[in-house]
Amino acid sequence: MFSVAVISLITLIGLVLVQVLTAVSIRIEAETAADAAALAAVGAAVDGRPPRVAAMQIANANGATLDRCTCPGYDGRSFTATVIVTRDFRLPLLGDRRIRVERSAEYSIDP
Repeated sequence: MFSVAVISLITLIGLVLVQVLTAVSIRIEAETAADAAALAAVGAAVDGRPPRVAAMQIANANGATLDRCTCPGYDGRSFTATVIVTRDFRLPLLGDRRIRVERSAEYSIDP
């Protein structure tokens, strides 16, 4: 009887660890998507393209959704893009979850 309880406990701990590691992995993917989206927005602005469109395309390609892209006008010398992306996912034991990540990227030319 004791061995059944120990095996059950070890199994439960294993399942919880798998859930936690999955959430951490998805968090890292969302952070990567946000970083890439911010960099894409800056690159697009420098090239004269719409930064929000570039950020949205990159976020979507990385499995995330662009919630916000704050991109003040590019003055030819500097530009900063701040993006917020979300990633929805489902964990069997914990249910539906959403991760929200904010990242910024900056481009500048010093005189």
